[in-house]
This record gives sequence, structure tokens and C-alpha cells, in this order.
Amino acid sequence: MTILDRIPYTLLMILSATISGVIALRAYQSRRKVARAASFSMMAACGSLWMLLVTLDTFSASLFLKEILWRLMPFAILNTLTALFFFSLEFSLRLKSVPRAVLISVLPVQVAVTLLSIGNHLHHQMWTVAMVNGYPVQVMGQFFPIQLALTYLLASGSLVLLVRAFLRSKDALRRQTGLLLVGISIPLVVSILSDVFGWNPLPYVDEPAFSILFAVIFFGWATLRFNTFYLLPVASDLIIKNMLDGVLVTDVDGLVIFSNAAAQQALGRTEAQLQGHAAGMVLKEWLPEAYQAWAGGKQDVQLILGGQPAMYFRLTISLLAGNSGEAIGSLITLYNITRQKVDEIRLNELAISDPLTGSYNRRYFYEMAHTYIEQAQRTARSLSILMLDLDHFKQINDTYGHVKGDLVLQKVVAACKSLVRPADIFSRFGGEEFVLAMPETSLRDALVIAERLRRVIEALKDDLSGMSITASLGVADSGGDPGVSLDELLRRADEAMYASKHAGRNRVTAWQADD
Repeated sequence: MTILDRIPYTLLMILSATISGVIALRAYQSRRKVARAASFSMMAACGSLWMLLVTLDTFSASLFLKEILWRLMPFAILNTLTALFFFSLEFSLRLKSVPRAVLISVLPVQVAVTLLSIGNHLHHQMWTVAMVNGYPVQVMGQFFPIQLALTYLLASGSLVLLVRAFLRSKDALRRQTGLLLVGISIPLVVSILSDVFGWNPLPYVDEPAFSILFAVIFFGWATLRFNTFYLLPVASDLIIKNMLDGVLVTDVDGLVIFSNAAAQQALGRTEAQLQGHAAGMVLKEWLPEAYQAWAGGKQDVQLILGGQPAMYFRLTISLLAGNSGEAIGSLITLYNITRQKVDEIRLNELAISDPLTGSYNRRYFYEMAHTYIEQAQRTARSLSILMLDLDHFKQINDTYGHVKGDLVLQKVVAACKSLVRPADIFSRFGGEEFVLAMPETSLRDALVIAERLRRVIEALKDDLSGMSITASLGVADSGGDPGVSLDELLRRADEAMYASKHAGRNRVTAWQADD
């Protein structure tokens, strides 16, 4: 075969090496953002070098130059296959990096074989030179099977790992893994046929090196077709990285492949603690309700993160689709809506509360008390109403001023709210008058509560610098009467309260029907 006869083969090798080099560069640029990009880049780069060395060897007629190329070639071959094995390991097991134990077991053997090859001129045990038809060729030495065994071990291990990944994957990831399997199988089969069975259909051509062209095509197809390295960097650099909302991107297996700073802060994890981990477990450790939304396929939920103060989040989960509509992963977004929720709660409190004392206002009292009276009428259970009026409050305002009077009201409300149940409605009814609705409370129990309120108000004297403050209270209950209305109960409690005032104030009176 003349040099001219080798030109088509050589052009294909150069094209293959160029494609492999471009893919290596693009993958290297994505190494900080995408798991497995570093090992993929090394594999493609060393494969490109391997093909270039074979191409130079084909055109070289100088024995000196050939021996230099032969010394470098094992370096390129072994690094290609080692990087392929590392890539397959990370891809199959969803690892962010190669475990140290694997590095310690593989790299020293590779370095030893490479050094044997580089120092072949000292021992000539890797290969010797023979002249065939006036052309120098390699004759394998007794150490060469070590290199051959290592290459097959790495290639076979990669194949097993990718088969494992194929069997465990689905949808887009399964198709991508299938392309990787085809890519790795072609050079492996060609190498076996060439090295073991002596298959040599192309004279003066290195068939295993030439078959790398097909591996590059399939690996490039898998990479470009499924956007393994190119989609995420663009999105993260332009949009996601600096978003105030937390963003997680997962692959089809639910493993986190990207997180921005806001997500890391919200979840309390670093990038390394998120990438490669199952999104479901990350959400479960953060907040069980978030995991339930993920596992239940919910797309939009609101969450409360307990603490002082509490934080509120809106969690959205969206499926990511490829160019053909197939699922390629998920987008999880964490919107911190704490400020919005706090504002809503505050507005709601202002709508139902008395701005001075913090007790419920009259409008909210009527809204809730009507619900309670309807419930009492349906169930024939008792609803009790308590009216409370501070004694001689006008004198406090006239003597000490309205500022002191406002303080008295606030102290009274705080003391009374500490004694009522969450279901009770304690409301400022007007001026220094207050009302308390107590659902499912008998008259007898209501009188006990009223007496406690009277005593706690009387005891405020110590908190008010000796200022005496008392209250007159009246209590009425529905007594299970389905015909009694809320207005009637309020009237009865009001009559009982005025009965307390007429009897000398600072006392509790129960409403009694006239004989």
C-alpha cells in the first residue's frame, strides 16, 4: 500500500481525532457544572491523541520517529481506556467522582505499564523491531501481554458497568446508555478479532485505532443528542445561577445534577452535598412534606419550615422534556414566600383584631359567634357568653391620662387572653367593654372562668404601680335551647353584667330569667 492509498484512511482518522478533540474541549468546559464531564473529557482527549499518533505512525518512514510514537502510544491507549472506565463507573453508579480505592488500584498498574513502554529501549521486553518488506514493524515482547491484559480489563469493566446502567435506566437515559454501549462495543469487538484471531482486513491499518472512529461517533451522538454537557451550562450561567429562588435540576433517575446558591442556602447543603444525591432523600431530610409532594407527584405545594421565625416556601416540580418529548429530568423550584406570607398574616390580623389591645374586634366576634350559636343549636350543646366592663375606667383616663388608660386596656387584655382557650373568642366590644364567647361551655363552667378573669384583673394592681383596677362581669348561656339567638344571649349577659355593677361592682353575676 502506497502513501496515496493510505490518504482516505488517514483523513478519516484525522477527522475522527478532530471530532473527539472538540467533544473533549466542550466537556472540559462543563466540568464544574456537570458530573462525569471531567472523565469524559479525558477519554475523548486521549482517544484523539491515540488516533493522531497512529496517523503519524502510518506516514512515518523513520525508525527513530516510529519508536518515539510507539513509546507514546501506550500512554494514549491506557489513558483512553482508564478514562473510559472511570466515566463508566461514574455514569453507572451515579458518582460525582471516582472513589479513591479505585484510583489506588488502577493508576499504579497503568503507570507501571506506561513506564515499561517508555523505557523499552533499555530492556526491549515490550517490543522489538523487525523489517517486513523493508518497512519497520513492531514485534511484541514478553511484557506486552501485561499491557494487552490491562487494556482488555479496563474495556471489559467499562462494558459491564454500562450494561448495568442500561438495565437500570429508562426513557432518554436508557437510549443514551444504549448509544454508549454500541460505541464501546465496536472497538472492543474489533480488538478481540484483531489481537486474538489475527483478523487484518485492512493491510497497514491499525484496526483497533480505526474503530475508535465509530466509538467517537456514537459517544458524540449520545452527548449531543441528549444534551449531556451543553444544555445545563447555558441555562445555569444565564438564568439559574443568580436566581433568588432555589433551583434543583435532576436527571431521569431523580438524582440532583445541578443546584444554585439559593437552593443550597434553603436546604442547608453545599453543592457537593447535593450533586449526585437522590432529590427525594434531600427533600425528605429538609422537610417531610416536601418529600411527600415529590413522591406523590404534586406539582405545586406550599410548605412551612418550623423555627423562630417560621419560613414559608412554595415548591413547584416540573418535568423536563427532550427534543422528542421524552422525559429527561425534573426542575424543582423553591420560592421563599416568607415575606408575602408574613404580610398576609399581618393583614389578616389587622382585619380581625383591635389595633390597640390585640384582642379580636367586634366584627370578627359576630362572625365567629354566629357560627358557634348555629353549632349549639344543631348539637343542643351549650354556648356561654361573658360580658366584662372595667369599673370606673373614666376616672382612670381623667386622673392619669389616656396613655395610662390605654396601657390598662392592654394589660387587661393580655391577662384575660392568657386564661381563655384557643377556641374562645375574646373581643373588645367597645371602649372598656369586652365580650367572650365560649363554645360547648355550661353556665357553671363559664362562671368559674369569669371568676378567674375577675381575679386576674384585680391582681393587675401590682403591675400598674398600685393603680386599682376591677371589673364587673355577667354570664349567660344558651342551655341547649335551640331557639335562643346570639343577640338574645348578648342581651342576657349584658343584663347580668349591669346587675354586677348595681350590686357593688368587682363581681360576677349569672343571668336569671324573671319569675
